[in-house]
Amino acid sequence: MKKWIGILAIVYTTLLCAETVYREVPAETVMMGDFEESSGTGALSQNHPDLNVKEEVITADEYFGGEEEEEHRESLSLTSPGDYTMKRPKIALLVPRKVIGGYANSVANEVLSYLIYSNKHFIFEVFDSGTEDKDALTLAIQKIRHKGYKVVVAPLTSTGANQLASIEKGLLVYVPTVNQDDIYVQNPGFFYGGIDYKAQVDALLNHVDDKIVIFDDGSSLSKKISDYITESRIEDIVYSKVIKNVNANLSYLLKKNSKLYGANIFLNMPVVKSALVAAQLSRYKVPYNRILSTQVNYSPLLFTLTQYADREKFYIANAIAKAPFRLEDISTLLGADIRFNWIDYATCVGLDYLFTEYLSLQRARVFHEMLYAQQIYYDTEIVQPKQGSFAHIDRVHATPATNEERW
Repeated sequence: MKKWIGILAIVYTTLLCAETVYREVPAETVMMGDFEESSGTGALSQNHPDLNVKEEVITADEYFGGEEEEEHRESLSLTSPGDYTMKRPKIALLVPRKVIGGYANSVANEVLSYLIYSNKHFIFEVFDSGTEDKDALTLAIQKIRHKGYKVVVAPLTSTGANQLASIEKGLLVYVPTVNQDDIYVQNPGFFYGGIDYKAQVDALLNHVDDKIVIFDDGSSLSKKISDYITESRIEDIVYSKVIKNVNANLSYLLKKNSKLYGANIFLNMPVVKSALVAAQLSRYKVPYNRILSTQVNYSPLLFTLTQYADREKFYIANAIAKAPFRLEDISTLLGADIRFNWIDYATCVGLDYLFTEYLSLQRARVFHEMLYAQQIYYDTEIVQPKQGSFAHIDRVHATPATNEERW
């Protein structure tokens, strides 16, 4: 109890010192990476109606002296971050609400969590572009520039990220939701925090000898993951099936199917669907070797939706490392999830880089992920869902791609 009282006191005190404009974004079910997920909790005003957040934005001249702002505007990039220090971090969040839905809430809450954790006075404003079309993004960027922001966090889809990279020159933009492998527009002012699913597949394949079975749900992301497996080990694949309706009885697919016997089964589908398939594998006593999956199944829901026997041989690839205890608490308090939501985690990792390497706030980094050639690289940890927690099995350290490999 004392711990939570202390955290509440920290949040309340910090928000009184902050200058935040936070436009409420309604929660809804959204698709990110073509996997349907719950949007989680609502915005700050919904979670904490008693907190007095001042809706005031200090002008850019108080941080950058007039002409100096213009001098730096055209030179911002990851290779030339500038040699000045902000008195307070000033962060703009660009969200296409109609496209990413409830993720707008989650990312906004995580940005706010990190800013509070940093123990600095800050300015933070959310700009809703609505969609990711060129005119909408251009208008949002004009508003961001007009208000003097230089650093932008933009949770976009790959389509939106490529669109924005083609029209924006000058601002420093972090896209936590997209991996650079999905970017075809080069822009030195952009960097990316999306997970490398191919690296996760490669790490999982280290635990597979032969006889691979692939189940996916037909979405574009699940197909992409399935393609990575096929490209790496096509000679070992004995069976592949798209399962669009996992609520149906799968006895026709699983019962007495000898191709599954001793197989390593990849479930390339969200946690609810994966849990249902795993339960039916147990029900029909299929003697498989292992179940394997990427980040999409790294979720505490797995413990609620399955029996221990269903997940006993489940191997999952995970990119989320342990965050500081106080940051986790603040994140939870504000309705974000840095422990299991990889987009929230990627948002924090990118902000941490911005704070220490770009905004020159003279503080040690909280996270240790590398940034190379405009992409954040995550280690891949292989875990197993045991009795109520994920047990460590193996870790593969990130290997940055060369520019030639990247582009």
